Amino acid sequence: MVKKETMPLLYDHHTHTTGYAALLHSVDLSEVREKDEAVSLIKENCSEDKANVVLGWNNSYYSFGRTEVEELPPVVICNLSFHGFIFNEKAREKVKKISDHADILEKMNDPYWVERNLPAIMKFLVKLEGLDEEKLDAFFDFLSDNGIWRTDDMLLPSESVLDLFENTGYHKRTDFWADIQTYEELSEEGKRKVKGVKLFADGALGPSTAAIKEKYSDGSEGILIYADDEFKEVLEGLKYLDAEKISIHGIGNRATEQIVRVIKKMEKSGAYVPKTRIEHAQFISKSTAEEAKRLGIKLSMQPNFSFDSVHYSDRLPENYVKRNNPFRMLIDDVGFIPGEDLIFGSDGMPYGVKPALESSLFPPYKGQRLALDEFKDGFCLRSKKQGSIELRIREEEVFIEKINI
Repeated sequence: MVKKETMPLLYDHHTHTTGYAALLHSVDLSEVREKDEAVSLIKENCSEDKANVVLGWNNSYYSFGRTEVEELPPVVICNLSFHGFIFNEKAREKVKKISDHADILEKMNDPYWVERNLPAIMKFLVKLEGLDEEKLDAFFDFLSDNGIWRTDDMLLPSESVLDLFENTGYHKRTDFWADIQTYEELSEEGKRKVKGVKLFADGALGPSTAAIKEKYSDGSEGILIYADDEFKEVLEGLKYLDAEKISIHGIGNRATEQIVRVIKKMEKSGAYVPKTRIEHAQFISKSTAEEAKRLGIKLSMQPNFSFDSVHYSDRLPENYVKRNNPFRMLIDDVGFIPGEDLIFGSDGMPYGVKPALESSLFPPYKGQRLALDEFKDGFCLRSKKQGSIELRIREEEVFIEKINI
């Protein structure tokens, strides 16, 4: 049976617009499953004259030995999740000549330090590659070609980026979130242009640092960035920054429980609580979801991450594989409503309406499945004013007929 549909363009509620634009011309290994191919791509496309950022390395397919890494051009190899990195010595030497980020160079092999300092690392990578109008034009053309009109950029590097987006007009297609340090450095006008503050509660599945309740296959337990008291202090401090909204990265069930637990304590004590949304929430339990719903916490999730149940089955405890992205539980049992308190994005892994729809309609497990109307409510613009996507759905494949902009 073939179903035809015309829907509005996408609003990708979670990605890194600035970061991906800056890294637009970087080698991308996200579709590469063999190490020999990855090595060839890096050697053929990376310069010996600078530190090259390499994206998309999925360590469920292959790993790099120290000797292999040192034989490459100067590279910073980024895990697909952007929560793990490999610097070779050539890259370190290049960076030392152009940057004062000695702490980043020294501590990139410490997973706990990386997770606590991820915004600084991401801003460093953007600075390393640079961002200009040409890259921004090319990236927004790429987004349009993939059916995406609007994005939430979850990590603003600096106020100068706001100016660049204003000058090019792309601020009309972008909402910005800033980490605490960047937010504090913004002018009052800059703060008014930012949607809210972004925090991290745990790591990611790629480097096995998402805070789940059981051990990964390598014996690690994931990383909670804060103890409860410290987390509460950080959240309460947002009152003095006049931040009205917060977005908190929380993948594992330990992290989502902590977020909800701390906000519940703050509410009970009468403390100021900004409007909150949890990013990812991949392993949120029913009881935590029910409490989040009561507290008015919004969930911002990625249907394409349903395939983490396949990609990371090598490290996840067996009973966690089916618990990833529990959309049916959230919608049917708890009452989250797509487009209201349940919204969708891609995190750029990958971009585009085709992978987003296929992951939503045909995920690995039934509990991860979204209906087409739920997808549209949570992932699309409210109208077709900016354009539309014409598509066909046949069996378990989506065919994009035309993107009208």
